[in-house]
Amino acid sequence: MILAILGYLITPDRTRYCNTQLPEIAFLNPLSKACFAKNYLQPFESSVDAITGIQHYERPVLVENESPAKSCHLFILGTDRFGRDLLSRLIIGTRYTLLIAFFAVLFAVIIGVTLGSLSGYFGGRTDRAINFAIGVFWSLPSILFAFVIVLAAGKNIGALFVSIGITIWADMAKLVRGLVMVQKECNYVRSATALGFSPSRILFIEILPNISGPILVQASSNFALAILLESGLSFMGLGLQPPIPTLGNIMQDQYTQAFNGQIIQSLIPAIVLVLLILSFQIVANTVRDRIDVKLSRD
Repeated sequence: MILAILGYLITPDRTRYCNTQLPEIAFLNPLSKACFAKNYLQPFESSVDAITGIQHYERPVLVENESPAKSCHLFILGTDRFGRDLLSRLIIGTRYTLLIAFFAVLFAVIIGVTLGSLSGYFGGRTDRAINFAIGVFWSLPSILFAFVIVLAAGKNIGALFVSIGITIWADMAKLVRGLVMVQKECNYVRSATALGFSPSRILFIEILPNISGPILVQASSNFALAILLESGLSFMGLGLQPPIPTLGNIMQDQYTQAFNGQIIQSLIPAIVLVLLILSFQIVANTVRDRIDVKLSRD
């Protein structure tokens, strides 16, 4: 994740989207080294005779022992079918995947916290209406629902994070609803109500800071789900379009080459995706253990 944040500062290929294509070195195995000779084109030199006005063309003479300069590059993870550095594309692809997942989770947190707070605090018809909406979204398959939204809105970053955020907000809303229902029975909320504080102040200034821990844990867990959904959409060709790299479209491109014997290159993006999702699950569990007093005592 740190490598993805640094991005172009550490990638061997620093062109836009790491899209330097060298078909001559396609399908290189990991830790392969390729050397390139620099071709200096020396044009003809011309001069004009001042007396006759005739133009003479001369070619520079090459030194006998002169050796052409060359540069060598190490491809740590090999190259793809277009000869592009796989390590560079994975770093930038992870960066785009994390960017989409971050905005999707932020979108889901805003919707989930707002609706969950209103449902838990006011109850009654508001609670029933929001619970009905949560039930409807829970009944829809996440990947198929996001699939439909992307097809309708277009294959761009905005449509991606909105479609993913809409599919995962219900979990956050259900969690916040339960927490608010518990907190509003506490003495500090009753005291704030007796003092005449407005419901918006009680909700967003008094209650929400006291339930921020579980919200953070749920957001970390949703981050892993957002990464998985984005990769799934990109794998099906509904994410960001080439040459922009993401983990999903890199995996899809390498998957098609697995049948041609390029097994190692096809496994590398899948391993990166699994490790990325696993890392956020570990972060979520660690944060939960630190926040939950009962678990930490056990």
